[in-house]
Amino acid sequence: MKTNKFISGIVSALLIAANIPAALPANAAGQTYTLNGAGQHKGTGPDGYSYEIWAADTNQPSSMTLGDNGTFTTKWNCAGPSGNFLARRGIDMGSTRKFQDYNGITCDFDVSWSASSSGNSRLCIYGWTQNPLVEYYIVEDWKNWCPPNGTPGAGSPLGTVDLDGAKYYIYKENRNSYTIEGNKPFVQYFSVRSNGRTSGTISVSKHFEAWESKGLQMGKMYEVAFNVEGWESNGEANVKKNTITLGNGPEPEKPVEPVEPDANGYYFNTDFESGKSNWTGRGSASVSASTGYDGSKGIVASDRTDKEYPDQGRRSTDNRINQVFYGCCHSLPVHIMQNQRHRQQRHGLIKHVESDQVAAHRQCVKDSLRNRIEQIEA
Repeated sequence: MKTNKFISGIVSALLIAANIPAALPANAAGQTYTLNGAGQHKGTGPDGYSYEIWAADTNQPSSMTLGDNGTFTTKWNCAGPSGNFLARRGIDMGSTRKFQDYNGITCDFDVSWSASSSGNSRLCIYGWTQNPLVEYYIVEDWKNWCPPNGTPGAGSPLGTVDLDGAKYYIYKENRNSYTIEGNKPFVQYFSVRSNGRTSGTISVSKHFEAWESKGLQMGKMYEVAFNVEGWESNGEANVKKNTITLGNGPEPEKPVEPVEPDANGYYFNTDFESGKSNWTGRGSASVSASTGYDGSKGIVASDRTDKEYPDQGRRSTDNRINQVFYGCCHSLPVHIMQNQRHRQQRHGLIKHVESDQVAAHRQCVKDSLRNRIEQIEA
């Protein structure tokens, strides 16, 4: 198990695409990074995949050679007390979105590898989340023993999930060691495959869903990567395929279709004589039809407290306000009935009528805004 892992720096690229870009320039293939004992090399290759080689508590050499499309080869020697090594390639995500926002994460992999009969070595999906801080593993193959408890199903797994042709055992471990945020407490989540394999498809986000169903909450995604790791071992691996695929990302907001005014020049016109129309409350506020002091119809916004929204009190909105555009002068006649004891809020109410969407043309709006404030004695 890794005990003294420190990954420095904050990643920069957020890649939301069906696949990572495919082409690596010919002169970039074959780049080798070497460690003579403990150390780290970390970055992003020309193919868009991140890379890292890291070792701790060892004075033995290790290396990692980049291929194209996320592939790599590696050799390591971290035999001895507490020696730890990893080499991985994947996607840096920047801790800005949760896994659900990527609409599915998978990894297609194919690896040839060997490792010594001492210690532990593993092939896995690996990464971190933040808020909460989680180090996670989806262990696909191993030598000698597998984390966290030696064999799949050993100890006290939190449950299982059947994915990609096998049963995976789910674990949670509490740790206090080096993290991407420095030395502090954190948790580890594991899915451990019941029978090892060296190729296939890993339904990464399905594991995340299974963990959350057991109460293991994921934070915002720092990274997802295919990882070769050794603990007090030595070995070599050829990662011949490593294709990490994301979904389409969050659905983009649809542009608002322009709306033509009616024959009277109104973009929207509501007199409330037949009800509250499209007006709804914001937050906990409710909107209901009302009859004014002179028998005319209107709406009442209620049930919103000053504690919830102290600067604006109770308010209502009509979603059709998105039909108000920059560069246009709009006439917005407003009739506001107001209790005497709240008269000091009058200017704030009128200011709110001037939508943020027309703030750039406030003077134009002011010139055409007709407000009739009727005070009602409390």
